[in-house]
Amino acid sequence: MHRSANTETPVDPLVVAIRAYRDALDGYSDAIEGKDDWIGDSGCDALYENLIDGSFAVLANWRAPASSHEVALAAVSLAEFEKADSAGSAISDAMEASAIAYWKKAEASPLAASSTNQVPERLSLKDFTPDMNLTGSEAAAYLRVTEVTLARWRGESKGPAYVKTGGRVLYRVSSLLAYLAESERKSTRPKN
Repeated sequence: MHRSANTETPVDPLVVAIRAYRDALDGYSDAIEGKDDWIGDSGCDALYENLIDGSFAVLANWRAPASSHEVALAAVSLAEFEKADSAGSAISDAMEASAIAYWKKAEASPLAASSTNQVPERLSLKDFTPDMNLTGSEAAAYLRVTEVTLARWRGESKGPAYVKTGGRVLYRVSSLLAYLAESERKSTRPKN
C-alpha cells in the first residue's frame, strides 16, 4: 500500500487507480467542453489517449481483490458509473470482479462476523415521508440486510431501485416500500 503525502493513512492502490481514472475523465471533459465540432477529430482522439488510456488500461486489467469493504464499494461505484456511461465496459467487469472477490474472501474469513457483515439494527420508517432519501446503511437497516448485500444487488440489477447523486447511492423510502411489496409472498412454493 502507498502512503498519502499528507497523512500516515495507507492509501490503497485500487483507490489510487480509481481516483486517477476519474481525474483523467474530468480533465478530458474540461478540455473538450464547448468544442462540439472537435468531437471525432484526431486531436480529440489524441487527447483521450493521452489523458485516459493509461488509467483505463490499469483498471480494465485489474485482477486483485479489493483490500477492504470500503475499497470494494468504491469499485462497485465505479462499475455502476461505467455501466451508465457505456454498456459492457471492461472496467465495470474488472471492478465488479474485484469487489466480489473481496466479499467472497471476507465471507470465508474467521472475521466474517465483523460489523460490515452484520445485519444492522432495524430502522423504522414511521418518521420518513415517501420522497425522502436514505443512505445505504439506513436502507440496509430497514431491509435487515448488510450494505454488502445491497451493493451486490446493485451490481446484479436486483433489489430496490436507487438513485446516485454526487457519487452517493441513495434509496427513496417509496422505493424500499415498493420493493418489499413486490417481494411479498403468500407461500414458499413457486406458482405453476
